[in-house]
Amino acid sequence: MTNRLANSTSPYLLQHAQNPVDWWEFGPAAFAEARTRDVPVLLSVGYAACHWCHVMAHESFEDPAVGEYINEHFVAIKVDREQRPDVDALYMSATQLLTQQGGWPMTVFLTPEGQAFHAGTYYPPRPMQGRPSFTQVLHAVNDAWTERREQVLQSAQSVTDALQRHPEAVASMLGTDRHTAGPVQIDAPDPSGDITHQESQLIGPWLDALEVARDSTHEGFGNGPKFPPSPMLEALVLLASRDGDLSARAAELLTATLDAMVTGALHDHVGGGFFRYSVTPDWSLPHYEKMLYDNAQLLRVLAHTARYLEKRGTDHVRAARYRNAAEGIVTWLAREMITEQGAIAASLDADSDPVTPGAEREGAFYTFSRGDVGEPQPAVAGWGESGSVTGILDQNVREELWEQREQRTPPERDDKVVTAWNGMTIEALAEAAVLLDRPEWLETAEWAAEFVWTRHWNAETTTLARTSRQGTVDPHDGQLEDYVRAGLAFLALYRATGLEQWYARSLELARATVEKFMRGDTPMDSAEPDAVLVAAGATGQADPFDDVAASAQSCLARWLVLLGQPKVAGRSSDELVDLLVKPAQGLATRAATAAGGTLHAWLLRAQPPALLEVVHASNADWEQVQTSAGERRVTDVLVLGEDHAPYGVPEASSDEFAVWLCRNGQCELPVRSPEKVGELLDRA
Repeated sequence: MTNRLANSTSPYLLQHAQNPVDWWEFGPAAFAEARTRDVPVLLSVGYAACHWCHVMAHESFEDPAVGEYINEHFVAIKVDREQRPDVDALYMSATQLLTQQGGWPMTVFLTPEGQAFHAGTYYPPRPMQGRPSFTQVLHAVNDAWTERREQVLQSAQSVTDALQRHPEAVASMLGTDRHTAGPVQIDAPDPSGDITHQESQLIGPWLDALEVARDSTHEGFGNGPKFPPSPMLEALVLLASRDGDLSARAAELLTATLDAMVTGALHDHVGGGFFRYSVTPDWSLPHYEKMLYDNAQLLRVLAHTARYLEKRGTDHVRAARYRNAAEGIVTWLAREMITEQGAIAASLDADSDPVTPGAEREGAFYTFSRGDVGEPQPAVAGWGESGSVTGILDQNVREELWEQREQRTPPERDDKVVTAWNGMTIEALAEAAVLLDRPEWLETAEWAAEFVWTRHWNAETTTLARTSRQGTVDPHDGQLEDYVRAGLAFLALYRATGLEQWYARSLELARATVEKFMRGDTPMDSAEPDAVLVAAGATGQADPFDDVAASAQSCLARWLVLLGQPKVAGRSSDELVDLLVKPAQGLATRAATAAGGTLHAWLLRAQPPALLEVVHASNADWEQVQTSAGERRVTDVLVLGEDHAPYGVPEASSDEFAVWLCRNGQCELPVRSPEKVGELLDRA
């Protein structure tokens, strides 16, 4: 017998469609049911690749007795955090307020109005190690609701009040609240000023803070489980590739961190790609989920870093190491993650079982026993002086291990298409295709981008869907991160291919994004925050902190810089970017490991790409300009045709081919033959 989740577009929710729990999806109907019955809401949040979500499902949600008790005393709501990041974000904040920790599965008890009053993560079926059983928690919450209702409601209101104050607390912490003392603010970057001095005031202290957070023994940051610090690495590779006193420091931090991840167990040395995080500080034991967003961001970092090292020519081993890892990511994507519609799936599960159905084991697909003895372990690698692979990743050994894998049951795939994560992947593929001279990768990027544009974007309503599955689009509108990541993807694809339709689409999306998500000077995560979430304390305001990916607020700033337009949706791009990067100083000194996205945008604002405005170009002329720009067209040069020239077309009455080099709204005298474009680039 199935429940209400049977028609969901989320594979995670579909995993629970056969539960004896009478699950609802998150929405007004579920909360109306709770009010009618006068019972609390049990909210369970997870995702398809989550190991402990599976464990709790098998232990508790598949238990008929547990299901019967839940159905009698609660309205149960199941949420895929990847489908509804707005729901996940609010109640994760509530969980952290109530318990000082978080994670998935997330278990939150709510009033019928949606206010949180009790929370936790995984609960076992029996008490263990000081943790109550799930059944005990259910009974205790029900008793509190029926016997101590007033205390429950007071607790819920306290949590709601704290959540509503969150933006003010963030502003106070970062010194962006004009009423609160904070760090001295660095002025918005002035591209015409002394950039080196401005950078030293901001980036120097940030690097100092990263050194404090650095794990000097194992590399990475912090002394606990290690996640890929991708937003930080993106900022470091940009800084390393620029001339300046700080570039060497940035390069050392960047390569030390990448080496630990690429040569350690976080990297799937047999099949390509990276796992979600290392359980251990020394990168030796991964949690075996493979997430699209991690691999997309690491592909971009590895491609830029490999090319930077190749051009510098002083570190061939690392350059080969990073190029190999980038190629492995794309191989894995092409082999395992492309959907039938040409988009890219969300994740692979951590669990599988090579022998017995129903006896899943984390990492079973990926680990090997040496000599058929001992606990199965992940494969790791060493590197020869020339950059060739040695040790466990000798080509013959790799092929033998891959053959063993092919005999196993592979992990389940979450095949829903997440707009933001496809956007990250398209951007990375487009840039990597140019930087690593792998033009065939562009086809994958173009297929995915075309799917997002034709299936997820609705031009009539100017809305962008968050997810779809097997061609069926979920009705929930995307969040700010979906809009900006899709926009950055289309822009990167334009810069890589020179096909102007992609720039037009990126610009169309940018106008809609600014109109929907900028409320005066405040960036919003949700264009129209859910009414239940607002009642529970959500403000809808975007957070400047990076998480597993750069903050959506910082990505919007980066996109506006890279678009090269002085105005978007009638607003000054420079003024918008300055608002969005305002937290930079506070982040750099007070939350350094969460500052990479904002500092990346700040660096681009300080030194935006040079602009080549091309007019009256034949197809051959246009291709010649693209060829002359080379790989710089995806790094520090933006080539625009006359249809999108932001400063108009000088000498508009002339129909002669011309190319202008423009910066800060000023254009130099043009060259009038494609062969001379290189002269302009020498000055860019």
